[in-house]
Amino acid sequence: MKPAFWWLARPGLAGGIDKTGERAGELLGMGFGSVEFGSVLADDLPALLGRLAGQRPAIAATAIGIGLGLPPDLPPAALGGEWRHGLGCLAESAGVADYLSLNLSAAANRRFLTPPLQGALDDALAELAACRHALPMPLAVKLPAHDAARLWPALAAAGVDQLTVVLPDNAGLAALSAVGAGGLRLVAVGGIGSAADVQAARAAGADGIQVHRLFLSHGPATPALLAA
Repeated sequence: MKPAFWWLARPGLAGGIDKTGERAGELLGMGFGSVEFGSVLADDLPALLGRLAGQRPAIAATAIGIGLGLPPDLPPAALGGEWRHGLGCLAESAGVADYLSLNLSAAANRRFLTPPLQGALDDALAELAACRHALPMPLAVKLPAHDAARLWPALAAAGVDQLTVVLPDNAGLAALSAVGAGGLRLVAVGGIGSAADVQAARAAGADGIQVHRLFLSHGPATPALLAA
């Protein structure tokens, strides 16, 4: 049996490259530890999971992640219900994906991280905690670095397993690592351009890293650029 979070041992490909799964065969064969598909809305998850299901038996060395986004006009009170809907879709398709990531880093979603919507976020996290047991895989939340430092206790209490921290500096990673971040895995995404950057992020406390922009520039050569 593979250890938990085995995919973090190698750099992963962040969400946003393939939102539909149409490039799954290509991306999953490049040597990344994980490839995150999406972000996608909960209503579109069945179609994405259906495309990815055909790749699962052939790809054993790369984890499949699913990024769950939010409708831009989602009422704040509906946030928890949207997450619950997404968890339900993944639970029904167990065996296709290795982890689910709730995306709060996208520009349209960051409103839920602002003080006026703190109550709505608290309610959504309570709802998430109540249904987390139904998801048979690790759960991540992707959010900006300054919000990770503030919110990790509430996320850990809600059953989140991983913080995917966008554009962190190494001092910030070290601070999160020093407090233990509730036992959450720390994954740094953005600002990684070389093997030295990977090593520095890991030395600061990151359990894993993901790349996005680097892949847009270098494509299939990206994993080799990041190898130690």
